Amino acid sequence: MTDTRPIAVFGAGGKTGTELLRHALARDIPIRAFEHTVPGPDERVGDFEYIECDVLSDDFAGDLDGCRAVISTLGVAFGPGNAIDPPPLYTDGTRNLLGAMAQTKIDRIAVISAAFVEHQSSVPAWFELTAKPALFNILEQMRAMEAMLSDAQGTKWTAARPGWLLDEPYTGDAVITDERLAEGCFRCRHADLAASLLEFVCEDTWINAKPAIGRPEAERFESPAAIKAELGID
Repeated sequence: MTDTRPIAVFGAGGKTGTELLRHALARDIPIRAFEHTVPGPDERVGDFEYIECDVLSDDFAGDLDGCRAVISTLGVAFGPGNAIDPPPLYTDGTRNLLGAMAQTKIDRIAVISAAFVEHQSSVPAWFELTAKPALFNILEQMRAMEAMLSDAQGTKWTAARPGWLLDEPYTGDAVITDERLAEGCFRCRHADLAASLLEFVCEDTWINAKPAIGRPEAERFESPAAIKAELGID
């Protein structure tokens, strides 16, 4: 029997969140979309209900009533300020999500972590040496979030570990492996990540697991120059 209750999506106005809503719309899956600043009418996806919400300060448990699961596409954009002192979206934000879920008897959550929270043999050495150090504080939060989920009793969680995210069209051929990226799959498209998160929740797969998600990409997307340009580092 098809579950017609909505899925609560946090960070619904971001790149991955917007792609997730597009996939849900195509599959006729009901969504309740939460965003810090609700997009304008022309930027919204379909006729989903959007709710303005700050997961760090708002009491949003009542807005989860009737939902079957939570997907968090919340993320911290890389920049000098966030690299030094990232907002606690992964830690305090996830803790608040779990608290609201407990109040509303929701036991399923999927979140975005990153493949780089631990060593990945498929990740180029130059990335480990030059780019990963700049992400240290953000990755530390992600590690804490994963530990928090592991300790959450009675919760069915999934911490998706995408490769370095890429804003390119959906392919449908992402390679999903347990905890570590498959060889040659250093990058992950936002749209492929979004489809995977939706699938994990709708099909109840990768329970209490950390699936790594990536795919091979063209050299222009994987070169040191391309990644350093995205990070804004020399």
